[in-house]
Amino acid sequence: MYFFLNGGRDERAVLKSSAAVELYKKIGIQHILFIPFAITEDYWQVLWHDNQDLFGMPACDVRSLTMLDTDPHIIQQKIAWADCIYFPGGAPMSLLKRVEDAGVTKLIRQAIAIGSLKLLAGGSAGAMVMGSDCIIGNTEVKTVVTGLNFVADYVIDSHFGNRHRESRLLQILADRPHLKGMGIDEDTGVVLNDNLALQAVYGPGTVKVYHKTNIETYDSNFRFPT
Repeated sequence: MYFFLNGGRDERAVLKSSAAVELYKKIGIQHILFIPFAITEDYWQVLWHDNQDLFGMPACDVRSLTMLDTDPHIIQQKIAWADCIYFPGGAPMSLLKRVEDAGVTKLIRQAIAIGSLKLLAGGSAGAMVMGSDCIIGNTEVKTVVTGLNFVADYVIDSHFGNRHRESRLLQILADRPHLKGMGIDEDTGVVLNDNLALQAVYGPGTVKVYHKTNIETYDSNFRFPT
């Protein structure tokens, strides 16, 4: 089981990068479920309509779970079918509410527990909601809410260096010294294993990890043992 967190902006380019495609092949991804709950139904169809071309893997079967899927049995079937799930960016609060309303979090945990899910991924808001706590607010912090807690003991921020978000992440961590912070630049992705150990960084930017007074910076030159 791996996590793939995408820092936002050109999410599609990160997902289709040669390094990312090698990851999909390595872990044997075949069934990808795209869950665009962070954006409105009309907008996701315009922005992400060609979901078969999202991951650069024409041999894979890619399907979508949207707000039009209201039957709990259908939702359960789609999540059980997937070996990769991806949440694209948008509004974190909308994503968290819709995931909760549809019962998706519990079903994903079940898929992880039985080993059917190999990769859980998200971009921008889809990455931010993965942590224990989730930042709400574009520039300033409006509030911090409970995240999905898949990447436990972390608070994650996207568009990090590009939107100068270090100060807001440090502000949040100052009040939550038990948490680690992760800041991911745009057009950049980071892979973690199921123990949340960093495995690789893809793209031109950096990933910064903060814990108390320690700051570690990683870029695409780094590869971590699996």
